[in-house]
Amino acid sequence: MTGVAEGVGVIFKPSASRIDRLGEWYVARYEPLLRFAFFVCRERELAEDLVQESFVRLYRAGRRAEEEGLESYAKRAIVNLSRSRWRRMTHERGAMPRLIHHPSHDATATIDVRDAVWQAVGALSPQQRACVALRFYEDMEESRIASMLGVSVGSVKTQLHRAMQKLRASLGEGEEP
Repeated sequence: MTGVAEGVGVIFKPSASRIDRLGEWYVARYEPLLRFAFFVCRERELAEDLVQESFVRLYRAGRRAEEEGLESYAKRAIVNLSRSRWRRMTHERGAMPRLIHHPSHDATATIDVRDAVWQAVGALSPQQRACVALRFYEDMEESRIASMLGVSVGSVKTQLHRAMQKLRASLGEGEEP
């Protein structure tokens, strides 16, 4: 029996070279993945958690992740984890409508354009934010976004179109004079 138990440990023990390669990749890609995750979820601490959890999933996926490409696999994991969290929170809140926080209108407060844009992006659904992040922040083609998110190209186009409509309406752009 001892031989079998020892053999099992050897089968499931990852190679040191694979761990080293993944560790080097993680260190090199952490900051860009963190920026991407922040764009998707809009919370620094959550973005850090998403990147770390995506790395765990990447490690567990083994060859599957390497065949797909580590970067693509990690970004898809971030999007999926963010989407799952959003669904869970929505369910826990009893499907209450999302409230959008507006900056205070103090006489001394000034509205920064960047804050207004982030607020508008934050009001998008997680799927729309993911599509916008991948298309405009990561400069990906619609077909690659569709592949990464596991949806059709038409779905990506629809999500982008709806997101842009919401952003224009929220930011007061695109209105007829």
